[in-house]
Amino acid sequence: MSNPYAAPDAVLSDVVGDDETYEPKVFSVHGRIGRLRYLAYTWAVTMLLMIVLGIVTAIATVAASGNKTIGMVMIGLMYIPMIAVSLIMAKRRFNDLNSSGWLSLLMLVPFLNFFVALYLIFGSGTPGANDYGPKPSKNSGLVIAFAWILPVIAIIGILAAIAIPQYQHYVMRAKAASAQQPH
Repeated sequence: MSNPYAAPDAVLSDVVGDDETYEPKVFSVHGRIGRLRYLAYTWAVTMLLMIVLGIVTAIATVAASGNKTIGMVMIGLMYIPMIAVSLIMAKRRFNDLNSSGWLSLLMLVPFLNFFVALYLIFGSGTPGANDYGPKPSKNSGLVIAFAWILPVIAIIGILAAIAIPQYQHYVMRAKAASAQQPH
């Protein structure tokens, strides 16, 4: 027999266990994302936006009959969605660091945004649940691949920027040396 005046047995708090995880969604505004997801999501969404908005800008510029002002305005408007994506991803990353998402506005401050980005990339997130929800689930292979694409492309670009001019200089010296030698 139960007492009709007894307190209910339901758990009334939203306490999340440390072992509970959730699967982050790419276009979600809420939740936490780890370092690799931050890099992967930001890179993938930004590249997608650059491709789509670049095509739209090219079409609009051609449609404007070569009017440079309209083309420049379209290019300026192209940055608005990329800034929004950057702020949303930074907010989610700050939530993983158990910090307020409002700190993502520091990404808009010149010079300081470089150090904020470094903190977001290298800062270790909360290992378990924090004030902003449970920890994100393990990264998939696709997330890991996308996260590593950007640093690899950057390293290849830096090496190419150094190697190609050096090779061209070498070819010019070789041609000059062969032109000076008697045949």
